[in-house]
Amino acid sequence: KQEGAWLCNQHKHFEPAPKNDVELKYLDAVFAATKYYAFPSNKVVEFFKFKGFRELGKIMAQEMQPLLPLKEKSFENAVLVPIPLHWTRRFWRGFNQAEVLAQAILESNPKWKYDTSLKRKKRTKQQARLKKQARIKNLEAAFVWKGKKCPSKIILIDDVVASGETLESAAKILKQMGAKTVIGLVFARGGKD
Repeated sequence: KQEGAWLCNQHKHFEPAPKNDVELKYLDAVFAATKYYAFPSNKVVEFFKFKGFRELGKIMAQEMQPLLPLKEKSFENAVLVPIPLHWTRRFWRGFNQAEVLAQAILESNPKWKYDTSLKRKKRTKQQARLKKQARIKNLEAAFVWKGKKCPSKIILIDDVVASGETLESAAKILKQMGAKTVIGLVFARGGKD
C-alpha cells in the first residue's frame, strides 16, 4: 500500500535457496539467491517473466548481487553473459528476462563486462514442463557463440534454475569455445531443501 513499491515490508525477505544437489559437468558452480517454490519469490518471477513487470528485475538483481564473487581474484575480469531466448520467444514475451537481470546488476557494478554473443539457435520447448532426459534432449545444439573470442571467465545470468540443464548446455558451448571458468548466477532455485 505504498506507491512506487513492488513489495510490502513484510514480503521483502526471500527464503534462502535450497542446496544444489545436481551434478554438473561443464558448470563450475551455480549460485541462487532464493527458493523458487516459496512466496514471494514465485510471484516475483511470475510477474517479472510472464506479465512483463520488468522493474521487478531490479529487486531480483539486488538479491543476486551479494552472491557475486567480486572479491575473489579468480573472478577478476569475468564477463556477465545472459542466457539467450530464441527470437520467437523474445518476440512473444517482449524482452529477455536474463538480459534485464544482467543489466540491473551492471547498474550497480559498472566495472563488470557484459556480452550477448551467446545465441539460442534452436527453438526449444519450455524446460519447466519436461522431465530430466527430455530436458537434455531439448537443449541439444540449442546454443552457439557468435562473438569473436570467448571470454575465459563467464558468469551466466538467468532468472530460475531447476535441473540446471539450460545453464549446463550453455556452459558446454562456452567451454568448447575457450572459456576456462563458467558459473551460473540466478535469482531462484527450484528443487527440494
